[in-house]
Amino acid sequence: MLVLALCLIAIAPLAAGADPLEPGPVVIETTTEPTLMPTLTAPTTEKTTVPTTRPTTIPTTEPTLMPTLTAPTTEKTAVPTTRPTTEIPTTEPTLMPTLTAPTTEKTAVPTKQPTTIPTMAQTITVGSGKGWIDVHCNVDGATVYFNGIAQGTISGGILSVAVSTTGTPVSTITVSKSGYQSWSGEPSHMPEDNEHVEVYATINPVITTTPTTIPPVTTGQIYAQSSPSGAAIYLNGNFYGYAPLSIPNLVPGTYSMKATLSGYTPDTALVNVYAGQTAPYYPVLSQSPQPRQTGTVYVTSNPNYASVSVDGNYYGKTPLTVSLYPGSHQIVLKLTGYNDYSSNVWVTAGQSQDLPVMMSTAIYGSFTITSVPGATVYMDSAALGTTNSAGIFQQSGITSGNHIFKVTASGYNDWMNTVYIQANTVTAISATLTPKGVNPTPTPVQQTGGLSIASSPTNAETYVDNLFRGYTPLTVPDLSTGNHMVRLSATGYVDYTTTTTVTAGQTAPLAVTLSAAPTPAPTKSPAPAPVLVVGVLAAVLAIGGFMRRRC
Repeated sequence: MLVLALCLIAIAPLAAGADPLEPGPVVIETTTEPTLMPTLTAPTTEKTTVPTTRPTTIPTTEPTLMPTLTAPTTEKTAVPTTRPTTEIPTTEPTLMPTLTAPTTEKTAVPTKQPTTIPTMAQTITVGSGKGWIDVHCNVDGATVYFNGIAQGTISGGILSVAVSTTGTPVSTITVSKSGYQSWSGEPSHMPEDNEHVEVYATINPVITTTPTTIPPVTTGQIYAQSSPSGAAIYLNGNFYGYAPLSIPNLVPGTYSMKATLSGYTPDTALVNVYAGQTAPYYPVLSQSPQPRQTGTVYVTSNPNYASVSVDGNYYGKTPLTVSLYPGSHQIVLKLTGYNDYSSNVWVTAGQSQDLPVMMSTAIYGSFTITSVPGATVYMDSAALGTTNSAGIFQQSGITSGNHIFKVTASGYNDWMNTVYIQANTVTAISATLTPKGVNPTPTPVQQTGGLSIASSPTNAETYVDNLFRGYTPLTVPDLSTGNHMVRLSATGYVDYTTTTTVTAGQTAPLAVTLSAAPTPAPTKSPAPAPVLVVGVLAAVLAIGGFMRRRC
């Protein structure tokens, strides 16, 4: 308000002595670069009379500098006039050029006469300065975005975008084009007035790859490396080359490998091959020992097919010839249903000897019961003992044949079953107890059993219930429980016939030694006794003499 009062005091003397129609010099202080801005007067309901006969002349040679009173920017400056403002026709607004100073403050210029031209001071808005952001790109046609707003496309490798120096800053620049990977970045800084800021963007084509289908690997291989190297490598008995070598394209499975080298003991091994993998075979060969003389033992048994072990090493089944180094060796024969045979044999280098063995029929077997810990085991109504903490009970010296087993435990239902104890064999029995109050799951009763038949000699014809079932040794399965008639027949031997019992779920052994059929000796007529011959001759002579006398 103080500023407005000072303005009125300064203008009042001028307004009192001035002629309304006499032009007076109007001096407006400008900057070095004045801006000519056309000002449109706001249409009002009153008419404005503009003098046209006497143009207003503004002297420029000797401008009178007037003190400028600066009004606050929040209030408009009122220009006093001695004449009321006339109505301005709305159909023809008068355009008057007005020179204004590019400042943010409005300046009131006192003149000798009041002016009837209302002026609108320029309002400076944020962003009035101008600079450029030049976006360079390696692909024409790419679209440039400032803060997510499209600005144009790249042409000739560049797009120059004008921006306001005081406007909203550009924080993100994105360059994109279909088929290319987008680029995003930001300018190093916002340009000053008339400044160019360079931005360089490189976009690359999107690389599309076509997925290829790789067929599954169905074979594997074996890599053999011997120590020492150079050993001959055999696979399933077929020579493949010398180590080191690879044997490819092998169907998954188990293969028998062998490596041999002169002066070394051969090596054999089983190698498992898996699809898509390489199985190693690394034999370490030992030098062959110096040759030693051996002796042989020819082992036979009755019946045949007893397994032969020498010094704990399995050699085969009878009849069998084994070569052993000189000295004492323990030979053990085993056959199901028969007692084991063991003997120490002294072998002499360069000599052979026979070891015939008559296997004795086994009478006793053993069993193992598995149940809950602390359960009581009964056999044929006699208590044998209780299971240990692991739920296992073992007993030996049991007569072979069928036995009734019962297992009881507190809080459990009793378990009972008939089990065939096989001679010279450990029979495993599983007794599963169910808690009381829980209905036990009925165990399906096996209605069939079988016979394992062996004979000496082998290849005897085998008949079960007069039906031919094959040649010994053989196993006859799926026989109904109960008694069955078995007959064995071989050329040169007496037929063997017996009745055996088959128990459900059991395979009973039957070993038979056939007896050789007697061979009838050829009968010869006895030679006539000498006395009888002489008597006959004398009788003939006597009869001949008697006949002569009568003649």
